[in-house]
Amino acid sequence: YLAWVDLSNYFEAEKIYLYFFLGAGVLLEGGNMFVQNSDCFIRLNLACPKSILLEGLKRICEAVLTKHNEKYLGETK
Repeated sequence: YLAWVDLSNYFEAEKIYLYFFLGAGVLLEGGNMFVQNSDCFIRLNLACPKSILLEGLKRICEAVLTKHNEKYLGETK
């Protein structure tokens, strides 16, 4: 059970997995590990307990919102 998520609206070609690891405490697999030209994608493993999935998704959403604010509102963390 995997989800392939395109985050190109929020990120440019960068090491997304490091952003989520350092900024949200979530270890993700960057898309470029699996397919060429997928630097702005992440792969989520959904085969885990619901409580862990919900906590991870909450952290991911908060990190994306922070990135959105930095990119479009000019705010910095």
